[in-house]
Amino acid sequence: MWFVPVSWTTGKDLASTILIQLSQLGLNLEHMHGRGYDGASNMSGKYRGVQARVKELCPLAMYTHCCNDVLNLVISTSSQLSVIRNAMATISDICIFLSCSPQRVSIFQDNVEREVSGSASSRQKLKPICATRWVERHDSIIIFVTLLPAVVSTLEELQQENKQVEVAT
Repeated sequence: MWFVPVSWTTGKDLASTILIQLSQLGLNLEHMHGRGYDGASNMSGKYRGVQARVKELCPLAMYTHCCNDVLNLVISTSSQLSVIRNAMATISDICIFLSCSPQRVSIFQDNVEREVSGSASSRQKLKPICATRWVERHDSIIIFVTLLPAVVSTLEELQQENKQVEVAT
């Protein structure tokens, strides 16, 4: 996989870029029977989108909406359920809270080293939840669950410190 810089994002220009790249890979476009793009009009447009332009050259290549994009849309829609929305918001708030203070970051890192087994986990940081990419959300939640023991210990430690400050004043 690689990235190809483009200057224009019209259906015509993107279709041309895609077809050139496929040809440079040595792929026979006559054998292309399926392709998927996201729902943006420049990609999926019935008359001037990439799918329409490619269909002119490869009529056997059936267009379907990209499965990853569909999954992203489904997950985004399911996030409207209050239980899921609240859980995601809580995770996001905790990530922000623990990362916005050097003291909290230090306490959290100490707890990660103490609480989480495995050398790879001890180097991880909490990752904020991305609003638009399901893969990023997935990664954020996996990291959060992996580091949950350290999150709990950190929050308990911060709560104790807060109680001690309140008693002292």
